[in-house]
Amino acid sequence: MKIILLEDVKKIGKKFDVKDVSDGYAKNFLFPKGLAEVATPSALKELEKKKTEMEKEDRELMKHLDEVARKINERSLEFPVKTGASGEIFGSVTKEMILKGLRDTGLIRTERAEIKIERPLKELGEHKVEVYLKKGIKAELKVILLEQK
Repeated sequence: MKIILLEDVKKIGKKFDVKDVSDGYAKNFLFPKGLAEVATPSALKELEKKKTEMEKEDRELMKHLDEVARKINERSLEFPVKTGASGEIFGSVTKEMILKGLRDTGLIRTERAEIKIERPLKELGEHKVEVYLKKGIKAELKVILLEQK
C-alpha cells in the first residue's frame, strides 16, 4: 500500500515521504497512531502544496537568519566587570550572560542561538565568540570585557 508519512518514522522514512508498506503495517500501526495516510491522488496534490509552502518558509527563514548573522558579525557586546588591584576579574562572563546581552540589544529575539566558548571569559579585553543559529548558520560576536570604574 502506498502511504504518505505525516511524521518521521524510524526505518521507514521522514515526514512527507511517499512509501510502499504492507497493508497490515499501515492499517494496524501507522494509521491508528496518525503517522501516515493513504497516498490518494488528492492527498499527493496536497502534499506537493505543503512541500512548496515549506520550501518557501525555509528560504525565508534562511534569509532572516543570514541577516541576523550579519548583524551579529558587525556588532560587539561590552561587559563591565569588577577587578581586583592586580587586574584579575571577580567572577566571569558566561554563555548565559552573552545570550542575555544578545537578546537585550535586540540582535536576537525568538531565534534560538547557541554560544560556543570553551570556558567562561575571565580576562579583560576582546574575545571572539561563536554564535550558532538554526540551520547551521554561524556568526562571530566580539565580546569586550572592560574594567568597571
